[in-house]
Amino acid sequence: MTNEQAAETGATMAAKIAPPATIAGASLAGIYVSEWVLWLTLFYTVLMILHKLWSMGKEAWEFWGKK
Repeated sequence: MTNEQAAETGATMAAKIAPPATIAGASLAGIYVSEWVLWLTLFYTVLMILHKLWSMGKEAWEFWGKK
């Protein structure tokens, strides 16, 4: 096995272990993942609603402005 293959294997292993290790570390620190998921979902939903309202307003402005 060459050094390049060993480094790739190590990087692959680190990438695979990172998400569970982060969750475990956050749980030990008292940060519950379920709460973060709920807040991030709410934030994402609000962003999507604002984006949709912006695009609808822009489209309405273009439609009514051309008449």
